[in-house]
Amino acid sequence: MADRRRYSFYRGLFTGDVLNFSKRSPFVKEIMFERIYPTKIILPMKMHSGVPAVPAVEVGDYVRVGQCVGVPEKGTFSVPVHTGVSGKVTDISDIRLPNGILTPSVTIKNDMKRTRLDSIRPRSGFKLSAQESIGIIRDAGICGMGGEGLPTAAKLKRARTEVVRDFLVNCLQSEPYSTSDLVAITEYPDYVVLGSCACARVVGASKCVFLISENRTEQRRSLQNSIDKIRADFKDLEFEIKLFRERFPQGYYRLVARAIYGKNLALGETLEKSCRAVLFNCSTMLACWEALSDNIPMMSRIISVTGDASGGHNMLVPIGTPVSEVLSNVQDINNGSYRLIWGNCLTGIEIRNPENTPIVKTTSVISVVRKAEVPRTPCIHCGLCSECCPMNLSPNTIYEMLNQGLRQKASEEGARECIACGSCSYVCPAGINLTTAIASFAGEGRIIEINSLLDNSSAEEMSVEELTPSYVGETSLLENYTEEDEGSSKKSPDSITLPFEKDKEV
Repeated sequence: MADRRRYSFYRGLFTGDVLNFSKRSPFVKEIMFERIYPTKIILPMKMHSGVPAVPAVEVGDYVRVGQCVGVPEKGTFSVPVHTGVSGKVTDISDIRLPNGILTPSVTIKNDMKRTRLDSIRPRSGFKLSAQESIGIIRDAGICGMGGEGLPTAAKLKRARTEVVRDFLVNCLQSEPYSTSDLVAITEYPDYVVLGSCACARVVGASKCVFLISENRTEQRRSLQNSIDKIRADFKDLEFEIKLFRERFPQGYYRLVARAIYGKNLALGETLEKSCRAVLFNCSTMLACWEALSDNIPMMSRIISVTGDASGGHNMLVPIGTPVSEVLSNVQDINNGSYRLIWGNCLTGIEIRNPENTPIVKTTSVISVVRKAEVPRTPCIHCGLCSECCPMNLSPNTIYEMLNQGLRQKASEEGARECIACGSCSYVCPAGINLTTAIASFAGEGRIIEINSLLDNSSAEEMSVEELTPSYVGETSLLENYTEEDEGSSKKSPDSITLPFEKDKEV
């Protein structure tokens, strides 16, 4: 049940801002497009934190919906890639994404037949251990859908190792105009809740906590109804809905730690170790339950197409769909007069080539904003950037230090703490792009190395081999998943039971 307290961090951008967050409310009431079927998809092999997967198909191959077309190389930190359309592979070549990443990609021409793998069907009649569940999530290619794209299996492993108590589900989605996560809750609340319960059991958590804005009454009702339906099947879990004030950038893990636990996490500190909690996006939990219950890999996602100059649209699209084909289904957008942003309008990256820019696993929104040139003047020292910074920094001071080459001074001033939310640049009346300069400097100090697991995780906690699928072929990598030691008839001590239907176990 929701408690009476309203949680939040300090500062940030508020609902009274001219971005007018309340405009997001009617979007979720709009009928969601059933699905966008593009003429082709472009599947980058790197859509996650870690190294690219390796193409497992060749030009001319015929692939079916759900088939694995990219697998992690042995011994690397990566996730598989699956196709959401059927058709022929027409090209395998490098592609440069708007964020500057150069990665191999597989292009598939859609035959519009939607031919699926036979293995994509609901599971029934067996129990899953925690290790098996992590293996299925790993082989489904699931990574975080609301942030940096950390492989979900790795994050579950780390949470399990740290023996977390609270399993937090981020349903906040504070980005201006975007509502893809809210639509996921509205349309598939049972899958969000069941995925959260399953993963909470996997990591051994005792409490499942859903974090949501106090203004999202429809989504709160959906979550509560789903919790009430399954509560009897998960008697070992305590459920709670925590209400947050509407504020941007609500949902970042360090701000969540401050709001709920009253802790200011330093760089390198994790929720798991410091607060005995782990935080996952609600859309990620939806994807996990699709994999666990329906054998569906991560091959499509809900995205918002919206901005300050158009209505709001939510679509279910195959991952890899070119942005140009997404926009062709939206009637109230004139591409020529607006800027296209790959992501949130405050933190996203401008799209220069929508025909060759695909929707990736971490794309929750395509923002369409009016072109506007803000007059640039020297800093007037108004202090607005400091007032809105959620990390309590002084962006104008740090910006000047970086401009003068005083990098050590900037670091001492807290520049490494920047989370690149874009708030300071938005409120700056002088039109100074503070975020780009500071976030670029901050990012230099926390790049995840090519074969590392997660920041602050050691090889002893989890080897990359545990995350690497060992078999490929014309499969989704999910059918008939078994543990290597399944030959033993003795029940694993970490076995979990996942309710699927009444009186029926998965």
